Amino acid sequence: MKRGDVVLLVAQGDMGKPRPGVIVQADELGDTTNSVLVCPMSSDVSDYHHLRPVVEPSAANGLRLRSQIMTDKINALRRDRVRQVLGSLDGETSERLNSALLLVLGLAR
Repeated sequence: MKRGDVVLLVAQGDMGKPRPGVIVQADELGDTTNSVLVCPMSSDVSDYHHLRPVVEPSAANGLRLRSQIMTDKINALRRDRVRQVLGSLDGETSERLNSALLLVLGLAR
């Protein structure tokens, strides 16, 4: 798994059903941690595009439905909760994800 990979994950709690998500953890951490940082995705698209970037389905990302990356719901999941890699984000979507993460984490100036 690497940053920008679209994966099938099973989060805990309200979001416990299998759903796609995006790996947002730095590649430099490699496999040295027991957990991985992910942003879950939802096909219930809202108007918060600046915080929840929209991803159109494609063969490259493995999505079947138009979805949003829920950057406001970052999770640290045990690696065994990530079931499989579906694909990866394109460059433009990765940039929108990075911008949204900066806003959510309060790092944008």
